This record gives sequence, C-alpha cells and structure tokens, in this order.
Amino acid sequence: MADPSATDSTRASGTDYLHNGSAGGPAVPGQGSRGIPRAPEPARTAPAKRGFEATDIALIAVFAALIAVLAIIPPLFAIGAVPFALQMIAVMAAPMILGSLRGGAAVGLYLVVGLLGLPVFAGQTSGPGVLLGASGGFLLGYFFGAFVAGALATAVLRSRPRRSVLPILLYLVALVDMVVIYAFGVAGMMINAGMSLRVAVAANGLFLAVDLVKAVLVVIIAVAVFTAFPRLMPAPRRGLRAAAGD
Repeated sequence: MADPSATDSTRASGTDYLHNGSAGGPAVPGQGSRGIPRAPEPARTAPAKRGFEATDIALIAVFAALIAVLAIIPPLFAIGAVPFALQMIAVMAAPMILGSLRGGAAVGLYLVVGLLGLPVFAGQTSGPGVLLGASGGFLLGYFFGAFVAGALATAVLRSRPRRSVLPILLYLVALVDMVVIYAFGVAGMMINAGMSLRVAVAANGLFLAVDLVKAVLVVIIAVAVFTAFPRLMPAPRRGLRAAAGD
C-alpha cells in the first residue's frame, strides 16, 4: 500500500517488521540486532520518482480486474436474505494493500471500464446510466473510500504498530472505508430512488452486517499478503527507520 514515491530500499524494511519481530520492540539506535555498537552509516538520499512504475501499473490492473471479476460472479451463498457477494472484499482490499493512490487508481480503472460499456458492474451491467440507478452512489463511494482508506492504511503501516495490534487497526481502516461507501450509497438511494433517509438506511442494514464480516476477511488477506510480499508495505516513518535494523 505504498505510494509510488516509496523506493524499493525503504519498502524492504517490511521484511524485518513481519518476519523478525521488530515490531515488538524497536532496536536501540546505534546498535545492531545483537546489541553490538555499529558505525554510523552515511545518509542515503533516494531519487524521487514521479508517477507510476511498471509494477504499480501491473498491481493497479490486477486489482481492477479482481474487482470486476468478483462483481460479476454470482453470490456464493446467502446469510439470511442477504447474498454474500465477493466484490466488496476486493474493493476494501485494494486500498488497504496498495495504498491511497494505487488503490484509488485500481477502483477508478474498474469504474472507467464499466462506464465505457464493459459489463463489469453488479448484475453484469454497464454504462453511465448505472450511476443514476439506486445503487449508483455505492460506485462513487468505492472510489472516494479507496483514497480515504488507503491513506489511513498507509499511515498505520508506516507507524509499525505491534503485530498483535495491526489487525485491529486495519479493521478500523476497513470500517472507515465502509462508512464512506455507505454514506455515498445512502445518498444515491435518496437522490436517484427518492427514498427517505430512514428507508435508505434500513434497506442497507443487513448488507452492512454482512460487510462487517467481509472486513474481517479483508484484514486476514491483507496481513497474509504483507507477510508473503513485504516489499508491498510502505516505508516506516523516518524516526522508526533510523532506530531499526542492523
């Protein structure tokens, strides 16, 4: 979930965080992992990068495709009367894993493809008219929620919290994402379908309950991805970076 400006050398610090247990207790500045004093290293300034690199573009395309595929797959089962659709999992996972810019770009690419005519929206629908339907507000919520949740997730990961606390913080990030999504969704139902606020909120009650369960799955997926691919993690804050590692 790093921004494109993060370098590979700074992203690599995620390896120590998730595999070597450094989050449980930061190393003492000026000492290695065994407490042996070390000579100060010269400061290195990485050249700033602008825009997306090839890896960023590939990740954006992969997550956009994942959102599209999960949107058109029929629900696997139902919890009560509410179908357990998978699209929301990908929508929340994209900003949590890729960060604000890349996560927002992935959701944005998915929306553009659907608005241009490919049937990638729920029910295999497409076109600008979908935004004028009762569920059109949710599509806008996906987009704006990705930027908000991505920024929060990046801030959480850069702070390098204890690993036991990380899933809780990421779940709170998912909840914020859901608040943004449902705020736009309810507003869209009121504007496009003429519903009152009370009716629109009540209509989404069961879906919100199911999405709370999906948020747990999103956190599990995100932690697993960061464990397997630590270079996807953003660089730690400068003070933490100076105090960590050998």
